[in-house]
Amino acid sequence: MENKEKRKVLQKDRTISFVIIVLALAGFLVAVALDVRPVITVILALLTPVATYEIIKAVGGKSKVLFTVACTVSLFTVLSYGFGIALPSASVLYGVYVLLLMSLMVFFHNKIEFTHVSAAFIASLALPFAFTCFLRLNNIADWFTGYTHDAGVFFVGLAFSCSWFTDTFAYVVGVKFGKHKMAPVISPKKSIEGAIGGVVITAAVNVLILYLFTIGCRNLYGYELFGASAMKFLYIIPISMALSLVSMLGDLSASVIKRNFGIKDYGKLIPGHGGIMDRFDSCIFVAPTLYCILSLISSF
Repeated sequence: MENKEKRKVLQKDRTISFVIIVLALAGFLVAVALDVRPVITVILALLTPVATYEIIKAVGGKSKVLFTVACTVSLFTVLSYGFGIALPSASVLYGVYVLLLMSLMVFFHNKIEFTHVSAAFIASLALPFAFTCFLRLNNIADWFTGYTHDAGVFFVGLAFSCSWFTDTFAYVVGVKFGKHKMAPVISPKKSIEGAIGGVVITAAVNVLILYLFTIGCRNLYGYELFGASAMKFLYIIPISMALSLVSMLGDLSASVIKRNFGIKDYGKLIPGHGGIMDRFDSCIFVAPTLYCILSLISSF
């Protein structure tokens, strides 16, 4: 009876958290649609240091000094990009940052290990880049000719779609038809059948979303969504499939870290869902990949 009550409480927490996540995502997408860049920047800047903290803690880091330095760097990196703050040469900053982290490891050698420093360095630089890719996608019209702001809105939505729909549909298909384990040691519940179903169904959903976006822009504003850009309608299928595969790679990579260090979740910020990294592990792989794909397409 006690276990049954615990499951009910957990399910309730997961449901409430899910509703909050959906509302938060809706609010974020509204800010993206309205192109309120300061709001978008602040939201991403708040997520990044939390994710950085979770990564360092996951590998066993406990030093408040290391947390403070790494989280401050990740926060300021997002803010500086979002608000266009001019910084010195990147190579100089990286060099100073490495020296600072090595110095912390020496002075606090009883608390800070090389593993902690390595995790802090990678997380505090890789995560800001990944999260600012949502800004880059939103501002796609500023980067490449032929794109409109509405195309940027679509690309931001596409990144979330491939990240979260792939996982959702893979789970649903896997429960019903899954027989062959995809990564039995890393993630026992994932199946090859589920992965295929997640990739295919997500691609179909993204085609539908693109169609509705295209019709909406044509009827409301009188122009084609992608204008004269190299992005064509049928590109969405291979792009969606590629991003879905990258999404699964991100999910499995995050699972490997958790398994290596013996933790279930990265945090407890979102009751029933874990931490920021538990929800955004796929996104931080998908957004940069999508931006790179668009860069390649625009170069032809």
